[in-house]
Amino acid sequence: MAVKRVIPPKERVNRAASFLESDDNGLGSMDMGSGETPLQGSGKKKARRQMGSALTSSQMSLDPIFGEGDEARPVQRDDDTDIEAGTGKAANFGMSSTETPATVMMTTSKGVATASGSMESSQSGPSNKAKWKRWFGYKSGGKNYEQLKKDLIEEMRTLSKLRHPCITTVMGCVVDKAEEPMLVMEFMQYGSLYDLLHNETIVIDGELICPILQDIARGARFLHAADPPIIHGDLKAANVLVDSRFRAKISDFGLSAKKKYLGATGTPYWMAPELLRRESTNSAESDVYSFGIILYELYSRKDPYEGEDPATVLDEIVDKNVNKRPSVPAGMPPKIAEIMNECVDGNPEKRPTFEEIDLRIQRLDSDNVDPGETIISHQLNKSKRRASSEDLIHQVFPPHVAKALVEGRKVEPDRVDMATMFFSDMVGFTNIAAQLTPDQVSDLLDRLYLKFDALSEKHDVFKIETIGDAFVGVCNLVKKQEADHAKRVAEFALDTLKAAAETPILPDDPSKGTVRIRVGVHSGPLVARVVGSRNPRYCVFGDTVNTTARMETYSPPNKIQCSERTAQLLKQQVPDLPLESRGSIHIKGKGDMETYFIKDRDSAGNAEDIMA
Repeated sequence: MAVKRVIPPKERVNRAASFLESDDNGLGSMDMGSGETPLQGSGKKKARRQMGSALTSSQMSLDPIFGEGDEARPVQRDDDTDIEAGTGKAANFGMSSTETPATVMMTTSKGVATASGSMESSQSGPSNKAKWKRWFGYKSGGKNYEQLKKDLIEEMRTLSKLRHPCITTVMGCVVDKAEEPMLVMEFMQYGSLYDLLHNETIVIDGELICPILQDIARGARFLHAADPPIIHGDLKAANVLVDSRFRAKISDFGLSAKKKYLGATGTPYWMAPELLRRESTNSAESDVYSFGIILYELYSRKDPYEGEDPATVLDEIVDKNVNKRPSVPAGMPPKIAEIMNECVDGNPEKRPTFEEIDLRIQRLDSDNVDPGETIISHQLNKSKRRASSEDLIHQVFPPHVAKALVEGRKVEPDRVDMATMFFSDMVGFTNIAAQLTPDQVSDLLDRLYLKFDALSEKHDVFKIETIGDAFVGVCNLVKKQEADHAKRVAEFALDTLKAAAETPILPDDPSKGTVRIRVGVHSGPLVARVVGSRNPRYCVFGDTVNTTARMETYSPPNKIQCSERTAQLLKQQVPDLPLESRGSIHIKGKGDMETYFIKDRDSAGNAEDIMA
C-alpha cells in the first residue's frame, strides 16, 4: 500500500509558476525548501525520475491553498513536487476575470521577483510570463485551512467506500490531531503511466495500449457516474498508475472540498481552455479534455508542447482565434486521432462524454490502436509478425482456406468427384512405444514426418494431418490435379517406404532396427471443410476416407496396397508403373474387393526386397 499526505504542510513553499522563469523549455531552477539544492539541467530530469518512482501520483501534484489578505504569503505545497514544465498542479484562486492584483511577489531560487500587469494582456516576453505567474501564484492566507481539513476528512470517508477495478482503492486514512490527515491507498507495482511512457526500454504496442485506454475510460466513467459526480480535476498520465498486470487505474481523484475554496485546479498543459480563461470550474468536460492530452502522451511518448515557451503556449491555448492544441502524433491510428480531436475541442459541449468514449474504445482491438513503428522505441515490426503468422496458416490450410480465415470470412466446403488419398501406419508402433520413453517416441515421429513433409512438397501432395503414427495426404482436392493425382500419390508412397527404411528407431541403438510402414491408397469422391473455431482443422469426409483406411489396415508391412479403381487410374496416368494383383480379399465393412500392390520401377522385387 501507499500513503499520501492530503493536506500540504503550511511551512512548505509551492513555486507553481517556477517553470516560467527558465529559458530552457520553461524548466527553471527551483528552491525545494530548507536544506534542498536547486535543480538545474540534467539534475531536473533525474529528480523527475526519482519523484516518478514513488508509486502514488500525489507527489507530482501541487495543491495550493488560497485565502485573502494584503500581505504576500507563501503558497503551501506537497512535500514532493514535479518540476517539469506544466506537470505541477496550479489553481484558479476564485478571482473574477476583472480582478487583477497590482503587484504579486513570487519567491524563486534566485530571490524575490515582483510582477505586475493585466491578466488579459496578450503581449509576449517578460510581461507575458508575469501574467501567468500571477495566474498560478496568488497568495494564501490560510483562513479556510481548518474548515478545509474537516471537509477533507469527511470526504476521505466517502472515497474509502469507492470500489472499481479501474480506480486506485482508498483503503483508509490516518487522522491524528498532531499530524495532517493521510490517505492509505493500494500499492501499484509499476508506478505511473508517465514513467512507462518515458522508459525507452519498454515496448508499448497495441496489445498494451488497448487495455490501458479501456481502463482509463472506464475509471473516469465510473467517477463521473457517482452520486454526487466525482470530477478528477487533474487527469494526466502521471495520475494513471499501473499494476503488476499492466492494468491502469486512475488515482488522485476526489478531494473536491479543496476545489470549493480553490476554484479550477489542474496541471496547466492538461487544463481545458475554459479553465485557463476562468470561465468555469472543473467539470466532466474538462476531464475529457485532459484525456485528449493523455492520448497525445500515449502515442508521442513526450510531454505536450515539449520545447515550446510555456507562457506563449498558454496564451495560444486560451486565444479562441489561435486555439492551440497538441498536434496528432505521426503514429496515432485514425480512430484514436478522431477521439483525441473531439476531446480537445474548444467548445466543451462538443466533447464526448466518458460513456461515449468507453463505448467507442470497446469496439477497438489491439490492431486498431497499435502505434506506428517510427514513434515507439524498439517497436516490433508488426508487418513481419503478421506475415509470419500468415505463412504458418498457409502451411496448415489450403491457400483459399487460409485467405478466408485471415480475412475472417466463412469457409465454404470443398467438393471433388475424384481424388486420391494416402494413408500410412507404422508397423508395431504399440510395442515400440512401450519400449521407448515419451521423449524418444516423439523424437522418432518427428524425424520420420520431417522426411514425409519434404516428400509431400516434392510430389505436391497436400498433408491433411498426422494422428499418432498415421500420416494422411491427398491429391486433386485443394488444387486441380485431374491428370496425375493417382501418379503423384503412388510415387509419394514409394518414396515414403524408402524414407521409413532409412529412419532408425533409436539413433544411438542400431539393434532396434529401422521403421517399417504399411500404406493404403484409394481414389474416389471427397468433401472437405474447416471444422471448429478454436484450433480449427481442415477435415475430409466421405466413403473414400474409410476405404483408404481399410487399404492401409489390410496391407502387409512394407507394401503399398491400392484399390482396383486406383489401379485403373494408374494404368492411365503412369503406364510403366509396375502393379501386382493381390486378388480378391475380404475387407471389413466392404466385402470382397480386388486389390493391387504398387511396386518400385527400379526394383525387380517389391518394397520388401529393398529392406533385405
